Amino acid sequence: MGKQKGLIRWSSELSEKALDFTQPEIMMKVIATVDDRGWPHITVITSNRAISQDTIVYGEFSKGLSKKYTVENKKVGMVYMSADMPFQVLNVKAEFSHSKTEGPDLEYFNVSQLMRYMTYMNVYKAYYVNIVKASQVRKLALGGIVSGLLKVLIGKSGAKTNTEEKKLNPLGYKLFNGAINPKFLAYIDPEDGYPMIIPIIQLQAADHNRLVFPPTTLKSDLEKIPKDAIVAVLGMNMSLANQVIKGPFKGFQKFRGIKLGVIDIEEIYNSSPPAPGIIYPEIYHRPKVEEFKY
Repeated sequence: MGKQKGLIRWSSELSEKALDFTQPEIMMKVIATVDDRGWPHITVITSNRAISQDTIVYGEFSKGLSKKYTVENKKVGMVYMSADMPFQVLNVKAEFSHSKTEGPDLEYFNVSQLMRYMTYMNVYKAYYVNIVKASQVRKLALGGIVSGLLKVLIGKSGAKTNTEEKKLNPLGYKLFNGAINPKFLAYIDPEDGYPMIIPIIQLQAADHNRLVFPPTTLKSDLEKIPKDAIVAVLGMNMSLANQVIKGPFKGFQKFRGIKLGVIDIEEIYNSSPPAPGIIYPEIYHRPKVEEFKY
């Protein structure tokens, strides 16, 4: 029976325990949407909580792609993870319903500890999503995280791509190799088309072109990721600097005797204000014409 402990169990609404679990301001609250290509997109939205057992509201205080994709595609995946050990997680799949630019939910977010002293910005739009599926609150086994970090340190040198190009910049390389940095993986669940998010603290960069991870925590969740599916991986530090890597999941392979999941980097997105956008591959900008020659 112990092996079944971490398996996800879906319900059509949040339990009372799960509803309460979404309320703290200081916790990881991550949202995944579906972009124009059908790829997952993932970001942190801290102004975010359940207001009933079947409805979640989250706020917008800066323009980013996640809210655009929320409205256009409507399918949303969420994960809530406690800030203190032992870590606990809650997964949600939901569908966009409507948005508001005024009302008590906006007031609630703007008087929160995170926003009340932000005199130069506030939450100006609230997005409401109806819950389609919600999991139970699950524990992340500390032993799985620790053993995963040890295994990835042993195996990742064997997973290097040995190419000269360096797609990850120095900041990104540090974000994804920080042992205690929060990391989350999102993919599109082929069964229902909704994004699914998996906390994956044990993931690290094998080099500047590839990410790897051992399936030591939430193993059953990780083993459901389809091979060659495009995944999005969010890496961040305690200062909230973050980047999102997108690329194909190449399945599980063995390196130096260690089983590792492999993600090859195709795109890197900087989601931190003030200028979120794609930083790899570099987008060509036509030079400004300042002089005409006749």
